[in-house]
Order: sequence, then structure tokens, then C-alpha cells
Amino acid sequence: MQGEVVTEPGRGFRVRCARFAELDAKTVASWESLEERAMECNAYLSPRFAIPAIRHLSSSRELRETMLVFVEKTDRGGVDLAGAGIFVRSMRTRRLPLPHLQAYRSPHSYISGLLVDRHEAEEVVRAFFRFFCDRNTPWHGVEFTARPSDGAQAELMAAVAEEFGATWHHRTNRRSVFSPSEGGEEYMLAHFTSHRFKRLRQMKGRLEQQGELRWRALFGAEVDAGSVERFLALEHMGWKGDEGTSLRSRPSHESFFREMIDGFRKDGRLFFTELCLDGVVIASATNLISCGAGFHFKVAMHPGYAKMSPGVLNEVELIRHAPALCGALSYIDSGAEEGSYIDQLWAGRRILASGIYGTTRSGRWMLAGVEQLRTIKRWSRSFRGPRRRASASVGVRGDETGG
Repeated sequence: MQGEVVTEPGRGFRVRCARFAELDAKTVASWESLEERAMECNAYLSPRFAIPAIRHLSSSRELRETMLVFVEKTDRGGVDLAGAGIFVRSMRTRRLPLPHLQAYRSPHSYISGLLVDRHEAEEVVRAFFRFFCDRNTPWHGVEFTARPSDGAQAELMAAVAEEFGATWHHRTNRRSVFSPSEGGEEYMLAHFTSHRFKRLRQMKGRLEQQGELRWRALFGAEVDAGSVERFLALEHMGWKGDEGTSLRSRPSHESFFREMIDGFRKDGRLFFTELCLDGVVIASATNLISCGAGFHFKVAMHPGYAKMSPGVLNEVELIRHAPALCGALSYIDSGAEEGSYIDQLWAGRRILASGIYGTTRSGRWMLAGVEQLRTIKRWSRSFRGPRRRASASVGVRGDETGG
């Protein structure tokens, strides 16, 4: 799994591949430093997140197939980490029935991509694509799911991919984001309807009738063991606990969460928000911080108060207090699917893309063929649909007149 690529004479950038078991303290420290210099912020590619995720959430097969890809700058006898990506080797999928690499995403990762040193961005991205598109590579494509596609890094990757002849077959979706410095009462007046304001006041008033309602934000070391325990217990109370998908329902997922939160907490890179009724937390949200941006990770609420939407009220209080509490963050990524309730609260949007680069001739040919088949299927369904609806309508009319 070792390899080296030199992209420019006199300025060496090599690609080093490693297994998870080969990670050492020096590499992890360099990885943490790279995270802070990243061109594109991504808490899910932080070693504080990725290492616990791989350790606790990967099956034995996934662990065998996981590959860490580091771009290293070699200069004056020293080596500096300038790029990092995590991939899982796949023999075939429906999207690409040839061996290819898939960007690693744990069950709790909401963005994939690459960490790229913003000071060496062009050379690093070129080194990645030289590695992906090497004529001796056994992989015919590289797949990314939910990768940011509306920023400078995406533009750079598009240009370098074209340079290396890699084709990008993808689909896009929108995700809610929030700029904390823009929050406050004016933000809500600008983006909330009068009906929403009325509804929020009603829900808050109903809770205040039951006791003292307070909201708080806990940063870094303020997030203690009690905060973590409260969150895990709340999340397990609701439908996730009933369906067996809460963190507490699966010991490995709870272990991941505890280790991951501990890693971010030690460096002051997270905050929790909590809504309390008579001192009892009835809604909690966890947020990670990476490279000056926030990432809304998990939310939980007490099901006994569901009709008053304490989870929504918790989010509203974050909007209200954000400029003073976390105004220095460039944005907070919601991590939510398009159409989520958070869309109605956060006005900002970013574009994410999920797709595959065809990196060999066979890969490009196969991806083009699969895309053509999908187009034919869509066309066939649209052609058959009106005829089915017409037949169904005739049947209904026949029943009505033949009665």
C-alpha cells in the first residue's frame, strides 16, 4: 500500500497510503495540524472524529479495506502533511460495477471529501488525482458522497480532474447552513413568518406554564460527563430508542460517541445547547468545531414534551444568541437532509454533490454506460406513466357508470 508521486520538479509531493493499524502519534498530530489549515472545513475528516469512527463502527471487512491516503510535501529533507483522505476499497457497486475507491463515511458522517492544505492546494489536489489516475492503478473510479460542490476546493478539483481526464458523474442536493454572526432577533424577523413566530410563542408559553424554562450553551470543558450522559439518555428515550437506532441502542456507537466527543472537548472544539424545564434537560444538541466552522451533529428531545417542540425551541435560542456565543464561526453546517425542519429555521444553503470520478478508460466507459441506462429507464417510466394513469381513470369512470 505504499506509493509516491512527484508532481513538480524541485517541489516534491508524494502520496503515502497506510492502513488504520499503521497510524502513529506523529501522523495523527500532523493530521490535526492539517485540519486547521484545510481549504475546506470538515469535522468528519478530523482525526478526532475519523479515528473513533473507524475503530468502533467498522466491520472487520471494512477495516481491512480502509485505506488512509496522505499527501506529503518533502522539502529540505523534511516531510509535512499537506493532504488527507480516507477511502474504502470496493470491488463493485450498482453505480460502478468495477473495482473503485469510496470516500469513507461512517453511519454518522454527513460530509465526505478531502482535507487539503490551503497554502499548497493546487499541488495537493494534483497529487491526489495523479494517484487516482495512475495508469497502474487497480481502481477505476473514486466515489464521494455528500461532498461540498459550491466552493473554491470544488472548483479546483473540477479543473484538475479535467486536466487528468477524470470524468465526474454526480447528482446534487441542498443543505441548510447558518452564519452565526448574522443571527439574533433581526435574523428571525427577516426569515420567520408571522405564523411561525406565533406558533413558537405558543409552544414556549405552554412550556413556561409547566415550570421555569431556561436555555444554555456549554463550550469545550463545560461539556462534562453529565452533559454527555444527559444527551445519550434523551436520544434513547425517543423514536430512535424504540427503533434501535439511538447511540445507546448499540454499544459500539455509544463508545464511538464518547471517544469522539472527548477528543473534540479536550481542544475546546465543541459545544452543546440545552433547553431545561425546572432544571431538567428536555432538549439537547451537539455541535462540533473544525477549522473555524461548526457542524450540527446530533439532536435529542424528551418525548413527553413533543407537542411543544422543545428541539425546535432549542434551535431558535441558538439563532437568537449566536452572534455573542459563536459569532466567530464562519458557518454552521446543519448535517440535515433536504426537507428537514431545520430548513424552515436556517435560511442559508450549500450545495453537496454525490458522485463518482471515472479515472480510467474502462471506468469512464462504464460510468457513461450506466448513466445512459438510467436515462433510458427514466424515459421509459415517464412514457409508461401517463398511459397507466389514463387506464386507471377509464377504470374509475367505468365503475361509476356501470354501477
